[in-house]
Amino acid sequence: MSTRVLQAARSVVLAVALAAVFATTIATTIGTTSGQVKPGAKALTLTPMDYIEIRQLVNRYAFAADTGSNNGYDYADLFAPDGEFVQPYAKGREQLAAFARGPRLGPDNTEHYIMNHVIEPTPDGAIGKAYVILLNWDIAPAPATGGTGATGGTGGRAGTGPANGWDLVGRKAGELTRIGGHYEDVYVKTPAGWRFRKRDFIPSTSGADPAPLSIPSDAPPGIPSDATRASLAPAANFIAPTQQSSLSATDYLEIAQLVASYGHALDSGYGKGENGEAYAGLYTADASFAGAMGHDQLVPLGQIQPRGPDFVRHYLTNHVIEPMPGGAKGREYLAVIDNGENGKASSLFLGGHYEDTYVKTPQGWRIRTRRLFPPRSGPQDQTAATRSVSDSKPPAASAAQVAGTAAVAAPRSALSASDTIAIQQLIARSAYALDSAADRGAVYAQLFTADGAFIRKTALPAEIKGRTQLAAFAVGDLTHRGPAFVREYLTNYIIQPSRGAATGRVYVVWIEVGENGNAGAIQGGGHYEDEYVKTRDGWRIARRTFVPSRLGPRDIYDVDRAQSGGAPAPRSQETNGLTHD
Repeated sequence: MSTRVLQAARSVVLAVALAAVFATTIATTIGTTSGQVKPGAKALTLTPMDYIEIRQLVNRYAFAADTGSNNGYDYADLFAPDGEFVQPYAKGREQLAAFARGPRLGPDNTEHYIMNHVIEPTPDGAIGKAYVILLNWDIAPAPATGGTGATGGTGGRAGTGPANGWDLVGRKAGELTRIGGHYEDVYVKTPAGWRFRKRDFIPSTSGADPAPLSIPSDAPPGIPSDATRASLAPAANFIAPTQQSSLSATDYLEIAQLVASYGHALDSGYGKGENGEAYAGLYTADASFAGAMGHDQLVPLGQIQPRGPDFVRHYLTNHVIEPMPGGAKGREYLAVIDNGENGKASSLFLGGHYEDTYVKTPQGWRIRTRRLFPPRSGPQDQTAATRSVSDSKPPAASAAQVAGTAAVAAPRSALSASDTIAIQQLIARSAYALDSAADRGAVYAQLFTADGAFIRKTALPAEIKGRTQLAAFAVGDLTHRGPAFVREYLTNYIIQPSRGAATGRVYVVWIEVGENGNAGAIQGGGHYEDEYVKTRDGWRIARRTFVPSRLGPRDIYDVDRAQSGGAPAPRSQETNGLTHD
């Protein structure tokens, strides 16, 4: 049987088997996620570091599921000794490890894109849910058109010079699978850190009452389950946040915001259109990426990429952060999504994952090194030359070298860690409340202040104000709503304090997951500009403005590289399907 057929079989099993066990209406009160909570029992108090570690657990899940690393045991070790995945049913380390093996899996395989992670404390630990969409990058990129020549990097030539990046926008290099929906989780804190006690996958289904599938109680034959009570060892390849002392909760949040800022800086210059200094400001002064070395080359490297004040393209998620000598290291998934630009249908331009090192400077955390690994299924070379970021430490550097560009890099937040996490949870909840139309839109409306407003800056602008109007807006078309329906995928959160409140920028893409065997579709995207207020009931949205993605004028991309500080031809993420340094 071919590799593709094996993977297709595995995907079908995932799609139909990880069924809607919890197919109940999303709770109608703010702050309730899913799962069983004992009546009258008091929930645990989760610290900021608890929230961070549970997020890291969920982010690591994608890497473990897609790579099959350590023969599947890295996946299995994300679960408690008696942890279980509902369907295909697997319980205990051996069964879970067997589930995480397959011929397509490998160190550069990237399929599970997870967003909108909501966490709630319970008397026994915590419960959570998260959106997921599986993407397929095993297709040949569409031919490049326009420009004066190549697609950049090591790709085939179509002319005499590098192609204008604008002409490549909309070039398809990936596709949606028919697998998408959300996870329902139960977490438990063990002596080795937070683990999954249970994970279920609920496929996206529209309608008020999607029928759950039956759950078999028997384990797969031939796989022992007697290891379910074995002692739990610390993860072999990960340092859990609550098991270390070199990074604080604020450090984790600032590094996460640094990486979330990447798309905002590169795509739009934080809404200003000019992106060079904003992009270079995310790095240390001597950083390297895609053949560009240092600030003076990183500025034009950003400038030759497609951009515009409202442009949205780089969606990052599954960010794993770990301490290391001299700073921290990280890895995260990338999906470059063109939201109906250049008169073309929305498409997946590029995927893969970044591997980074970070340094804490007087101006805050900065990226010291970054490398993009394009998506490839199956086993790959894992020599020190190709995966050096995992085991190396940031090179020694002076304070001047690591200073970065403080004026345009994402500013450090003065919000407390608890406030930042609360706002992040508010943002994630908004997707569930909108897609589910829970309590006929009342759950969505309650995420706003009493006079809160949703503003749409589209061809047909609108302002929806007050909870009655907001609830009606959330109800929308009930044939495309429901407790198991997912569409609004949110990522790249930037949150900043503002006069006793806070503001935010958030990327959004609407993905209609294929139902009933139909293909899915990317319906569009852009970003939200938010204002948040802390009320007696917690943080709420005072104002949310949707700005659709718009590519800027073509002439701004005709950069004279002979006068651009010696920047190389564009070899970064915009040259889809190619290898980068």
